[in-house]
Amino acid sequence: MLTTMRQIGNSKGILIPAAFLASCRIENDVDMQLKDGQIIITPVVNKPRAGWFDSSVEEQAVQDWSNIDLADDSEWVW
Repeated sequence: MLTTMRQIGNSKGILIPAAFLASCRIENDVDMQLKDGQIIITPVVNKPRAGWFDSSVEEQAVQDWSNIDLADDSEWVW
């Protein structure tokens, strides 16, 4: 497909057809890289709650809380 560059402020851009975006599963965020003189655009898929149930995350949380010193009762006046 042949297209032309368009002026967008101080930059330039192109319009990507909706069919291309749907085919590549591009929604909002993309990763753009320059490689060998070519611009490579790949979708960034943000999955809400990703990693919430990984055992490593749970173990790290337990380790973080297990190292906390408990309050010393000597500072309290009753």
